[in-house]
Amino acid sequence: MRLKGILATGAVVIVAAVCFVGGANIGPMLGFGASQQETAPVVTVDTTLVKNSFADIGELATESYVFTQVGKYSEEGTKFFGMEVPGTSAHYLITYSGEVKAGLTDVSQIQVQADEGAHVVTVTVPTVEILSSSIDPASIETYDQSFSIVNQIEVGEVTTFLADREAAAKDEAVAKGLLDKAQNRLKEVVKGQVNAVLGERASAYEVRVTLAEEPGA
Repeated sequence: MRLKGILATGAVVIVAAVCFVGGANIGPMLGFGASQQETAPVVTVDTTLVKNSFADIGELATESYVFTQVGKYSEEGTKFFGMEVPGTSAHYLITYSGEVKAGLTDVSQIQVQADEGAHVVTVTVPTVEILSSSIDPASIETYDQSFSIVNQIEVGEVTTFLADREAAAKDEAVAKGLLDKAQNRLKEVVKGQVNAVLGERASAYEVRVTLAEEPGA
């Protein structure tokens, strides 16, 4: 009887040991006895951060048109019986250089959306416009000056003349495709900015730039 008791006790210990070892292997398969493998954190795009990165830029000029031209200013002299009185007219030739800039005046209009499932960042931008057209005062040179004693050229007249030349330069720049070039360049600038903000994650996303619809379109 005593021998049987010892054998019975040994059998219980062996069975318990087998169950413990088996549980160590089976437990994780059933979700018990061990923690499940942690899921890697999902990396997302902070669209607010991307949008604010453009706000730091302020005015965004993406293309420019540089010009150097020659203009002529003339003022008729006093006429008497249909004939100009000598020494009453004034004229001069002027050379000047300047620049016409195109881009976005309000970068806050840029909108950013992210499709995490497709790994696509879409940036919607407004249509570019002329930002400025200006003549560099330091570049102005005058030739063939002829000032009358009677009719002196006023500063205001020169200012008006230069303003007209700036407007003409703007029209010329637009006619030569400045706005189209600025719009295409804007896409490159936007993609570069977004990729810079994404940093190491840039390779995992496609950046698309779309043009916002005009109001009322």
